[in-house]
Amino acid sequence: MNVQALLAHRRHMAKLWVMFFTALLLVSTMNFYAVIREPDMIDMDEIHEYPRETVKIKGVLTSFVVDPYGEQADRIDLQIREVDGHSALEVRWFVDRDIDIPPIGTIVTVEGEVTEWNGRIWLSSNGYGAIQCADTDCDGIDYTAMQLVEVAMNPEAFSNMSVRVDGYLSEPLEPDVTYHSLSLMDNPSYGNADHLLYMQIEGRVMDWVEAGSHVEISGWLQYDQRSLRWRLLVQATAVEVLNNGSTVDLSWELEPYTLTYEVGKKVRIDGTATEASDGWWLTGDAPTDRLCLLPSPADLSEGIENSTKTWSGRLVWSTDEATICLERLGYDSSADNPTGQFGDDVTAMLDVAENPFAFIGQNYTFEGWVTDPISPDYDKGYVGDGPDYYSRTTKLRLHLIGEHAEYIESGQAIRFNATVIWSESEGRVILEARAWTLGQAPSPTTLNWGDGYNSWKWDIGKLVILNGEATMDEDGNQWIQRSGSDEQVCLLGDGTEASQQESIGAPIDWTGRLSTAEDSFGNTMQFCIDIR
Repeated sequence: MNVQALLAHRRHMAKLWVMFFTALLLVSTMNFYAVIREPDMIDMDEIHEYPRETVKIKGVLTSFVVDPYGEQADRIDLQIREVDGHSALEVRWFVDRDIDIPPIGTIVTVEGEVTEWNGRIWLSSNGYGAIQCADTDCDGIDYTAMQLVEVAMNPEAFSNMSVRVDGYLSEPLEPDVTYHSLSLMDNPSYGNADHLLYMQIEGRVMDWVEAGSHVEISGWLQYDQRSLRWRLLVQATAVEVLNNGSTVDLSWELEPYTLTYEVGKKVRIDGTATEASDGWWLTGDAPTDRLCLLPSPADLSEGIENSTKTWSGRLVWSTDEATICLERLGYDSSADNPTGQFGDDVTAMLDVAENPFAFIGQNYTFEGWVTDPISPDYDKGYVGDGPDYYSRTTKLRLHLIGEHAEYIESGQAIRFNATVIWSESEGRVILEARAWTLGQAPSPTTLNWGDGYNSWKWDIGKLVILNGEATMDEDGNQWIQRSGSDEQVCLLGDGTEASQQESIGAPIDWTGRLSTAEDSFGNTMQFCIDIR
């Protein structure tokens, strides 16, 4: 029995050794294959599906810049476009910067790792063999228009001449606007572009031409001495659209400042619509996921509160909210009102709201009206270009540097000197004021008992007047009671108001700040007049 058991054990061990060496051979073979295998050749539009993978693409070299940041770095950035399409991809080639680069228009193959960062995507390629001609003859494509890099290499050669240039629009062209100021880029995405040519387009286009659209443009190239830059003067009829721009997918993982690259474009994003006191917002999973929403009339009629879905629209800079918003298609912008008019030495807030980055880091004098009360123990609020909601079109965030001893009231005029700051964390403009002069505070708002909550809620925090009789209950709480009725609001004073009422007899006007308090007994909210 022992001999048979020993033989069985040896046979079993022999099988185990065979299995071990087979597995070892298989792993070695797989590792060898992983080293020598060719990367997959993929379509350019599929690159998002291969994060951090090494892939190959085939396309046309349309642009490049050597050492893009002037750091004497061995790096060349290139733009590769689909051979028979309109998509373009940025390639960062880490190689000797003195290497010979194929001519513009050459069909090449590119090998590199797909890299994503902050909403941008590109190929990172290393070494001499990463970019090669697609065939032995280095065939190319002859475009009917010049590529942007050809103008950038020697703009003087085309100065004061009519040129036809191929590129992508940085901003959309609206059909109801007769003047556009934008850039022509060598990539549909601003963040991935290597060259930008400033353009001024006059005239109307028949339909929307989206940002990122592939176009050929004929215009007059000249040097603008005032702005120290080259510009292309274009008539709208000279814009030939080869392919209209596509919708951009946004992610909550992006840094807020990167949204500025997508302003003007059609976008979509997943989120939940909620209405707050300061308007509509889209929210994501995280507490900081928040994007201003400008709903369409159809949205409002359907009722979108707490609706979760993929929202599409146009990303715009809202002059009223002074922040980036998702404007739903069909949003009624005709409700905007004309801005306030000020002196020649005052900068209009509308100008800052429409083009904030032209003012960043500089000091200006502004005039406006505070939109909501600012208490003495708080230093932030909003300032608008009109005294009330119906007369203003622009509202900017205001940060007061220094103390103010009293309330600054809603609707109170203010003249101030401020530095225009862009908050990356909030994705909006802030006016940082260090000196200001206040106008006379407006008269308190008179509240009517019959208006109720829906009307009174807009005056919370503001000075108001309410006519009634002061009473005190058995617990020592004071109330303002409507004459001949059980309606009442709590009265916050020094405790002597009820006795004053007894001496006066008739109902009187009580002036104070409207606030709210929780009724712990009834688990409800109640209004209070604070006259302290």
